[in-house]
Amino acid sequence: MEASPAKRNPAAILTDDLLIEILRRLPIRSICRFKCVSRSWRKLISDPDHRKKLPQTLTGFYYASVSGERFPKWAYHFTDVTGKDVPFILPFPSADVRLLDSCNGLLLFRCFQPGPREVDTPFHYAVCNPATSKWVMLPDRSLASGQGRTARLGFDPAVSSHFHVVEYVLDEDDCVTGVQIYSSKTASWNFKESEWGDDIYLHIFSGSVRSVFLNGFMHMMMLCDGIVVVDMEGITWRIIPVPSDRLYGCIDQAQGRLCYLNVHDVDAFKLSIWILEDHGTNEWTLKHSIRTPLLFPQKNLPFAFGYKVITVHPECNNLIYFVYGRDNTLMAYEMDRKEIHVIRNLEHDYWEPCLPYVPLFSEALADEP
Repeated sequence: MEASPAKRNPAAILTDDLLIEILRRLPIRSICRFKCVSRSWRKLISDPDHRKKLPQTLTGFYYASVSGERFPKWAYHFTDVTGKDVPFILPFPSADVRLLDSCNGLLLFRCFQPGPREVDTPFHYAVCNPATSKWVMLPDRSLASGQGRTARLGFDPAVSSHFHVVEYVLDEDDCVTGVQIYSSKTASWNFKESEWGDDIYLHIFSGSVRSVFLNGFMHMMMLCDGIVVVDMEGITWRIIPVPSDRLYGCIDQAQGRLCYLNVHDVDAFKLSIWILEDHGTNEWTLKHSIRTPLLFPQKNLPFAFGYKVITVHPECNNLIYFVYGRDNTLMAYEMDRKEIHVIRNLEHDYWEPCLPYVPLFSEALADEP
């Protein structure tokens, strides 16, 4: 007796809506593979309405430019990863804003109050989903003043529709004393005193150093010797040593794992990419390395000066993006093929940071209480 279709293929009893709900919680690489399961799955995943609900891959970059010849003098642009589309400017609810961070489709801004800019000009944090043009202004609090504060965004749509903002609280010597953590679920801020120990200084030159929000933890580079890690409840505090004692390095994530990029300890012109294999033992594995003369013929450019790494592609750790030269050329380098691709010249008025963007078409900000 022939088995029923449901017994031969349990997924056959699932509705399209239920399948999409399951698929949207998976990484993009898995979804791409599932398109090869059958024609019906390929049609399901490729449907325009369904595609908006599924995770997306890296689409492009948001970056700032500054020009005294326009008002407002600050503008924020988007360019796609191919460089073929014309960059466009993102509209804002305020004329005086600063782009701070991006995380899984959401952007974090600081919106200053109108009037003359002072050192302690009051501001609001705001979170934006460019794919849906929705903005959420975070509530006031007593510490919301000053331009030197470091804040980062934490959001994982596979886990929750809510986001977090982590602001690092510094003393007069710029040493970290704790964190203010905002939860969109409760619409409130909570201060947590640091348990990392004394003399913790962040690596925040030019505000361009990226954080990594991974597995519910915010990772941030220290000025030297490691990465500070805290969960969004302020319960777990860790320091992860890095595999190099050089000052200039950056962190990212690829394929759900933490990456560390830095120059080699004995070769200042050799860029290395390390992967954290085990959070329990803090074991790093060297995955790729490249000498900068291969990237920039006849030029030995030091890391973080002649060029700056922007991001590692989230689906593969052998594809890196960086900005190079006086004209701030955005480029991509494929390590396996040893090929370099010019994306776009960001021009002389480019201003950091240049942040990777993965579109999020669901209404992630709609659940604000």
